[in-house]
Amino acid sequence: MKMLDTLLSGGPFMMVLVAIFCIIIFISIKNINEPFKTNSIVLLGISSALFGILGTYIGLNAAFSAVPQISNISPEILINGIKTSLITSYAGGIIMLFSALAWYYFVKKHNLINA
Repeated sequence: MKMLDTLLSGGPFMMVLVAIFCIIIFISIKNINEPFKTNSIVLLGISSALFGILGTYIGLNAAFSAVPQISNISPEILINGIKTSLITSYAGGIIMLFSALAWYYFVKKHNLINA
């Protein structure tokens, strides 16, 4: 339950990352028997990493722009906000790693590189 709460605290960017991950899984399942848009697996993975970094930037920008307006801010509140904003970057990186491994596996399995 803690993991689900952590993922949901990532906000709308996290929902998009979950959708991208589901699409990668779908394309990977279609690739098991025959090649099906194999290069889109790695493209979606890279997109998820960039989308995660964008979510982190927006979250950190909002957090740091609110700091001057608060006279006494607890360091724990600020650190927890920064941890929450980094969730999308972590998730995007993990999705990118998974997609790169899946892409490499399917390229080797279906012999798609003519070198």
